Amino acid sequence: MTSHERYCQYKESGHTDAAKRLCDTYNLHKIGAGYDSIGKWFAAALNDGTSDDVLYDNKRECVRHQKHNEQYYTFIKIVPPSMNVCDAEIMLITARRMYKAGMRMADPDHKNGGLDLITRLTDEDMLAMSRGAVTNLRMPFPDHRKRN
Repeated sequence: MTSHERYCQYKESGHTDAAKRLCDTYNLHKIGAGYDSIGKWFAAALNDGTSDDVLYDNKRECVRHQKHNEQYYTFIKIVPPSMNVCDAEIMLITARRMYKAGMRMADPDHKNGGLDLITRLTDEDMLAMSRGAVTNLRMPFPDHRKRN
């Protein structure tokens, strides 16, 4: 049984297999490479969450190794906290919506590999949050569910 975040809209219906694959890939990289995985990138297919299971040193290399099919992938940076399936679902949905709206987050010719979404937390904040999770600290996150 999956434990869901407060904001999760998939508590009743369950998460997609694509989100489960993305979550598993992310967490297996963190387990396998440990702290060496922090700051590395991997690609996940937008349609089914599969990956080539390679960690790249930067986003540009990750984009370039998708064989000119970068529009079919989202590019994920490994950060200190683990990923849960609720977050993976949100990442996939956001990337799909952006691509559908004509935005492109991947550019193999850009010096950094393309644009990135602005994250809610800095690296230092994420590390502090992950340490807090170990000590059972509960972070106050707003409820993002739609209100009627």
